[in-house]
Amino acid sequence: MKPPQFYGTKPWNVYRRQFEAAANANGWSWTEKVTALTLALRADAAAILQRISPEEPEVYEQLVGHLKMRYGQSHLENVYHLN
Repeated sequence: MKPPQFYGTKPWNVYRRQFEAAANANGWSWTEKVTALTLALRADAAAILQRISPEEPEVYEQLVGHLKMRYGQSHLENVYHLN
């Protein structure tokens, strides 16, 4: 099962749920998850990879944290001034 691509145009929590469903169905390890997520990023969402130092180990939760900060609910509230 292949995860969908992420362009940063849909809510992060929706995408993450879809990604985790694919990861669980495929029985991916943490290393496989970070690789699959990295390859699923497109357009502006792929630019997040520039924020991660090449010296940092590829840790799934770090990548998810960067994406959540950029595309998560709190980011959308700031963009659309929701409260």
